[in-house]
Amino acid sequence: MPTDPFAAKRHAMREEFFAKLFLLGGWLGGTDTYKRTMWAAVPEIALQRAAYTLTFRKGLPEVGANDRLVMAGHEAVLAQWFHRPLKRSDIELSREWYSAHSATKAFPNELWDAVLARPGDDLTLPVDVWGFPGGQTFRAGVPCLTFEGAGGLVSYLEPAMCRYFAPVIQATKARLMREATPRDAEFGLRSAPVEVCNLILLLARFVGGAGTAAGAQLTSNDTAEFVWPDLFKSIGTIGHEMMCAAQSFDKTLAAAEFEMMDRFVSKMGTASLLCDLVDAETVGLENALRVIRAHPETDRVGVRVDSGDIAAQCVLYFQRMKHLGIPPRVIVFEDEVTPDGVRRVYEVFRQQTGTEPTVLFPGAGGYWWKLVHRDTVSAAFKRTATEDRPNVKFSNSPGKETVPGYIRVYGRDDTLIVADKSERIDGEPLFVKLVDQGRVVYAEDFRTQAARAEQTWGGYDRWEPSPLVAEHLARFHAMRTAEVAAARERLRA
Repeated sequence: MPTDPFAAKRHAMREEFFAKLFLLGGWLGGTDTYKRTMWAAVPEIALQRAAYTLTFRKGLPEVGANDRLVMAGHEAVLAQWFHRPLKRSDIELSREWYSAHSATKAFPNELWDAVLARPGDDLTLPVDVWGFPGGQTFRAGVPCLTFEGAGGLVSYLEPAMCRYFAPVIQATKARLMREATPRDAEFGLRSAPVEVCNLILLLARFVGGAGTAAGAQLTSNDTAEFVWPDLFKSIGTIGHEMMCAAQSFDKTLAAAEFEMMDRFVSKMGTASLLCDLVDAETVGLENALRVIRAHPETDRVGVRVDSGDIAAQCVLYFQRMKHLGIPPRVIVFEDEVTPDGVRRVYEVFRQQTGTEPTVLFPGAGGYWWKLVHRDTVSAAFKRTATEDRPNVKFSNSPGKETVPGYIRVYGRDDTLIVADKSERIDGEPLFVKLVDQGRVVYAEDFRTQAARAEQTWGGYDRWEPSPLVAEHLARFHAMRTAEVAAARERLRA
């Protein structure tokens, strides 16, 4: 077997991708300031065993989501703290800076001394993480991950682990897009804050949308195809900039557009002709049809519409090609494509042509970044247990209280059961161990995760607490009700 000449570079790029997500410089500053001040104030509590859960308290506000979310992003999000060990020298240097030089001079010495007591220069955090595996569908309000270990150390993880909101939202979007259309392409590289964010998106999109067939997903991100050639396939064609390059005051706009369309097809043999440089419904229509008819040697030349009345243009181009006897060609459509928008375009096409929209091909860019905010799903990383005591964080806003305990989640029929790890539950255990004493142990391939997303999407309609969790909730509610009532009486007086 010949050696793959790309293997070494591909491996190095994957390593660099995940390394870029690790704490900047391996520095302990990858958290909020109040973590230092809290655990410096109560050092003995910082060292106590505790549990924190990550919960998305709201569902994605899109048609068809129905409070369902798809787990994704373990590979990227866990890398922020667990991609490699911390360095002893970095912890000591952090202590010196935050104790003596920071504007807020505080450092939880006892907490980090417990980590430094371990042998060696490479130190992992004594933290375990359990949660849903990639592709698992769950309900808003159900804790999706639990982080367990010394409470102060787990607390440090909060800002990084809340970032699960991005891949979870994007995997859920991919599932919604998959329900709207059997095929689509991603053109969102320029919408991403930085390239690594687009790669995280693409991996989440694969998990949420590739399905059990798990075919390579189409994208314009060339790096993604090189780094994961089994997951992604590049797609590209002619752009406005090339056609603009032929324009001058010595020729018509139509002539310049036709020249570049024709040159591209002559050289490449395939194209989705971008038709709105001048006007998609007149000049662009004429030029595209001329080019298609001028190249009978290839049937791989279609059109692309991405401005104006997209649905009407899809119908227009299909009908004109049919009138001219041109066999069906792919019509790519863009312009702020969403799953709901795809359905509308498809329905207009069916109604006006009497034909199933098999030639239509949607491409989405900005859609993958719309609503990708923590507040969209109200991501919350909260303490739920200290030692053997369950904890609850109440709120004056409905739906924001936490579920107490060392949480594990089970599936039974159409219901998710949220239980404490001490209970024996009649149901399928859905949590898996993701991190063991600071080392990532979850390593499922992306195709397995994608198949799980398709298999579980319609699986769970509701969730309920286990007997023990329900008892804890009832007791906490009774305590709160009584204490609030008593306080109101005192305030009236």
